[in-house]
Amino acid sequence: MTAGQVPVLWITGPPGVGKSTVSWQIFTELAQARMPVAFADADQFCMCYPAPPGDPGRERIKAQNVGALVPRYRAAGAHCVIANGVLDPLGGAHRELMPDADVTVCRLRADAEDLASRFTGRHGPGFDLSESLRETLDQADAMDVSDFADVAVDTTGLAAPEIARLVRDSCRGWSGFSRSRLADGLAFDAGTGGLGIGMSRSNAAGADGNILLICGPTGVGKSAVGFQLYRRYLRGGLTIGYVDLDQIALVRPDPAGDPGGHQLKAGNLAAMWRTYHAAGARHLIATGPVESEAVLLTYRRALPEVTLIVCRLHAGPLDLMRRIMSRGEGGSWPQPGDPLRGQPVAYLRRVADQAVAENSALELAAVGAVRVDTDGRSVAEAADLIARMINWPDRRP
Repeated sequence: MTAGQVPVLWITGPPGVGKSTVSWQIFTELAQARMPVAFADADQFCMCYPAPPGDPGRERIKAQNVGALVPRYRAAGAHCVIANGVLDPLGGAHRELMPDADVTVCRLRADAEDLASRFTGRHGPGFDLSESLRETLDQADAMDVSDFADVAVDTTGLAAPEIARLVRDSCRGWSGFSRSRLADGLAFDAGTGGLGIGMSRSNAAGADGNILLICGPTGVGKSAVGFQLYRRYLRGGLTIGYVDLDQIALVRPDPAGDPGGHQLKAGNLAAMWRTYHAAGARHLIATGPVESEAVLLTYRRALPEVTLIVCRLHAGPLDLMRRIMSRGEGGSWPQPGDPLRGQPVAYLRRVADQAVAENSALELAAVGAVRVDTDGRSVAEAADLIARMINWPDRRP
């Protein structure tokens, strides 16, 4: 490891093999052991379509964004990074695009029958997965005959905790698992650290365009509505990106002096916007909590040449309670580390009470130029209403 580089353990493999679950478990274990660590679901770092010429799988976009965020995670206090995401077995991790990262690639594999069972189980009944499954099995075969990974772990028939143990055993030489090796390898310059410096290096100067920031209380449906709107504009012919702000600022412990992690989120969003802008995007949808106009100023400063529209979703107490209870039962996309999934009813009720209080505070502060009441509206209806209000170009017939 070159002095100053951050150790990154990148867990890869075909869809359905368990990358997200295993990587989140290892991240959680390191955090509980008080190792300052960041988490990056790299497949969310390349959500910009259509892909630019020369990068059909958006592998370079993914690597560029990880490379841009690694030094910012270091500035936020992280000593190492746990990443996961699909890698092309021909191109590998594109380490040349991540100069501040010392990347170790750990590939998870499983026998075809086991992989097929996991893949179909992840999507549930009612979906025609035959074509997607064929692509997944072909991808797994290509990975099995490749040598792009530093380590390979067979997960056939194993549960996530056992797989995580095997990964730790197989990657025991990775410096992120050893404080002593980190101390030897990382040479931080106290004069250039800190989020303020990191953000100024990664701002979006020269990258104009339009960003819609969808905010609102916990459980109101920010991600669901934002992603629906993102897909709508893709069908409409725009080159557009999508960013879930909570997913690009996962650092433990929380960054000192940055309540809510908004300096980290805003700087990371700006860095990713530069990558997407270079790939041809002039529109982006971001979702996440924004508590006040003062917080919004952090994002405006990080994106000086962007037209930033802030849309706040609103819901009444009963709807918030219903949606949060549904999240607890798994009624949402399976984001890594969802703090609500699987929680007891008493905990979810407390979260719902807090969400109602958040909602009232946002109403009082009148955060956001656009306000959308989601009570009684489906996700698609809320997305359509926002589309009419912001009037971005839509080339659909």
